[in-house]
Amino acid sequence: MYYKFSGFTQKLTGAWASEAYSPQGLRPVVSTEAPPIIFATPTKLTSSPTGYDYAGKNKVPELQKFFQKSDGTLNQCKN
Repeated sequence: MYYKFSGFTQKLTGAWASEAYSPQGLRPVVSTEAPPIIFATPTKLTSSPTGYDYAGKNKVPELQKFFQKSDGTLNQCKN
């Protein structure tokens, strides 16, 4: 048995399942189109892996130059 709140009598009344789960007479919208597939495999397969294209260029060697002496040895940040 399903119950729904009656706005007219201000009490719980017996109801069908479709009425009990549809507040105030609202009905779910039925879509005629199929939802798009989110987790689909790519349609174009590559023959070789491309690596980390999303990561961009490795900037570590450039940034390490800030902590090197002119002869290429590293400076110690702590003494």
